[in-house]
Amino acid sequence: MDREIIKNYHGDLLTLLNKVKKALLEENGMGDLYHPFTLRQITFYSNPNHTKNRYKQFEIKKKAGGMRLITAPQNKNFKTLLQCLNEIFKALYTPSDYAMGFTEGRSVVTNADIHKNQNYVFNIDLKDFFPSITQSRICNRLQLAPFEFPAKIALVVSGLCCMKETFKDESGKEIVRYVLPQGAPTSPIITNMICDKLDRRLAGVAKRFGLRYSRYADDITFSSMHNVYSKGGEFLTELNRIIADQGFTINEKKTRLQTNRMRQEVTGIIVSKKLNVTQNYVRNIRNILYIWGKYGFIAAQSSFLPKYKADKGHVKKGNPDMINVLEGKLLYLKMVKGEGDSVYQRLREKFDRLKNDALGILKTNAFSNVTYIETLPLSDFENKNGEVVITYSEKKHKRYAYFNLDGNKKLVSVNLDITEEEEKAKDNFAISLCQDAKGKRFWLLHKKTKVTVPTPKPVDLDELNNDLDSLLNI
Repeated sequence: MDREIIKNYHGDLLTLLNKVKKALLEENGMGDLYHPFTLRQITFYSNPNHTKNRYKQFEIKKKAGGMRLITAPQNKNFKTLLQCLNEIFKALYTPSDYAMGFTEGRSVVTNADIHKNQNYVFNIDLKDFFPSITQSRICNRLQLAPFEFPAKIALVVSGLCCMKETFKDESGKEIVRYVLPQGAPTSPIITNMICDKLDRRLAGVAKRFGLRYSRYADDITFSSMHNVYSKGGEFLTELNRIIADQGFTINEKKTRLQTNRMRQEVTGIIVSKKLNVTQNYVRNIRNILYIWGKYGFIAAQSSFLPKYKADKGHVKKGNPDMINVLEGKLLYLKMVKGEGDSVYQRLREKFDRLKNDALGILKTNAFSNVTYIETLPLSDFENKNGEVVITYSEKKHKRYAYFNLDGNKKLVSVNLDITEEEEKAKDNFAISLCQDAKGKRFWLLHKKTKVTVPTPKPVDLDELNNDLDSLLNI
């Protein structure tokens, strides 16, 4: 949207939020869905004590181990309100040169690139980063440049961006605070606002000691060719003083000094003479592509889903699309290693070949707009995944089927030309994973003769496990 609308607007907050909302919808071709925010909504959500339907919480796994609590907006209107407010923030504010996270044009890659080919890489992590940023800190920051909000508006905006947190101290006394939730659309940019002074002071210390400095959210990195990181030394003393002075606490368990004699990592990326990903990252992509190529898409997805869910700890409604996840992993590999990297090129070529084969135009007369990703004889499918049960809905006057996969019931469409008499002879059936014209995946039960899709090699579990063991030792 046109950021000048925001920069040059001097009206009330509600009118500005509605201008932003309308502009965003029109940009996405959904202007006819525009309904303005009301003063009642702003008043309600600007008070963090109104907790009903405000946030939902779930945990995700951290890459370094442990779980991270995410607090995300539960109400759709509230989330949209915060998204519009975030657009106002982005139009008015540019993070410091040292903030690599939540900033356009910067990423974990640009962060890691600052520290490559150094003898020493020193990482610290700020403990309870988001919850340590309180409403009062945000309110005060919004009254300063470049925002310069009046005190009453700063109070309303900070209230919109915060949540009520209740906990007990060591004595058992109940404490109530109003803090920044990790998972709200406005929270990332607010952390950069609050850390402006921290970045400026730490960059000054880095310059004084001849170090490189960057910050990605709560992950702070210094690097150098010389060692100034000894305990009790001048640098660490000054570092600890500044961190405490800015209202943060260092997580001592995550403080680490990495020399060039060991693997050095910055925000999950290996930094040496050039940037690289871990061997496990490449191995995981290679494993799934191998199973897909040898045993077929369904076998690969069955192997992919449990591991993906276990690694993430939390998955939104529905199952992730394996093809989209693999494509994202390959784009990240390209971003880190470069488009000309031979490992990336080989994996990309294999992925593109398998993807093109899976999404090839293989259609039937009855379903002319359907792409068949993979087809298996029903008997083979049932031996691997359990029985497919065909049932009949009296209410809707149509048949459908289902089977259980990873503890979840999967519905299967039944081709219209299958009669109820033919249902008794399952040997004549096949089951296909399909995709419609809009890209939606679904399962279809049909006669074997309907689709001439080459079936993949039958899955031998012992052979598959042996193959995986060999791959893991590459």
